[in-house]
Amino acid sequence: MAAGLNLALQRLWWRRKARHPVLQALLNQPLHAHPFHETRYVVIDLETTALEPSQGEIASIAWVVIERGAIHLNQARYFHLSLENEVGQSAVFHQLTDSDLEQGVNIKVALEALLNSIANSVLVFHNAQLDMGFINRATSTLWGAPLLMPLVDTLQVERKRLLQRTEAIQAGDLRLFQCRQRYALPDVSLHDALGDALATAELWLAMNS
Repeated sequence: MAAGLNLALQRLWWRRKARHPVLQALLNQPLHAHPFHETRYVVIDLETTALEPSQGEIASIAWVVIERGAIHLNQARYFHLSLENEVGQSAVFHQLTDSDLEQGVNIKVALEALLNSIANSVLVFHNAQLDMGFINRATSTLWGAPLLMPLVDTLQVERKRLLQRTEAIQAGDLRLFQCRQRYALPDVSLHDALGDALATAELWLAMNS
């Protein structure tokens, strides 16, 4: 309840500053809680060139949609982004090279597509703090306001679940791969934005089954 009120107050402040009509409209949407199967979820993943928004860029972004408790791949989107700087050592993790991103779209194109895909939705991430840090920095730079949407973080959901079971959380226990294993989901190849978004969507469905 307190978190919802805080989000509503933040949106009230920032919607006056937003310089993009779709972002402004999103910040004006009322916040309503609905049962799982009546909620539209947009599951998002980023690959970035650093772990701090102030030090890196978004190299790729992808999302998949969950509606009525099912993944709708026909609504999935995946973008490689053009960068101002080289990918550097981050290529070891996301496997994207400078040549891969030479034909990438401008970040504005990808984020406008995202804005147009998330009306009346709850955003889902695995590690929302990291990904939303990059998204909010970008939308604030481009359009004057952060993307203040209701969201779910499967990493934090799983952390809470493990702590409630009085299990000690070991290093690596909250990685997407390890979380999926605890729900008997198949192993997948991670560190591709679209693959990770789909893997997170499957995890969120399993958490609510």
